[in-house]
Amino acid sequence: MNAPLDPQPTQGRIFGSDWTIANVAKLLRFNAGQDFVRTGALLGGLREISENYLRRTSARHLPSGVTVTLRRDITGNWHAELCFAGLDHYLPWNDALAEEWLAALFLRDRPRVRDVTEGASQSNTVRHFKLAVVGGTCRQPDAPL
Repeated sequence: MNAPLDPQPTQGRIFGSDWTIANVAKLLRFNAGQDFVRTGALLGGLREISENYLRRTSARHLPSGVTVTLRRDITGNWHAELCFAGLDHYLPWNDALAEEWLAALFLRDRPRVRDVTEGASQSNTVRHFKLAVVGGTCRQPDAPL
């Protein structure tokens, strides 16, 4: 399970031991709620806006060994990705720590979050989770309906 990491640079901010999981999740929720993921060809200012959004909605939390993203799509659905990684290799999936992250990201909406990982294999290094919006509302997780 110690596969080498892809040669992609970490896009988001790196958080050390002075940031709790709850605080990083709160920041990601705020940043994700400010915009949404754009698809298709992006030119000029839209490309810059999109790259900034992707950077602000991803983080690496060193104390928990998790790389996490939280983003919104154009329809308002929320998407999270979790990956356990050391400095130069993937780490085994940790159910308890993943649950702590998901609870911090989605708060009281956590029971409505679904694992939508392609192939849904337990050995996947990156797992994808989705919170579908209710009635087309575009709200932050745990905000009143």
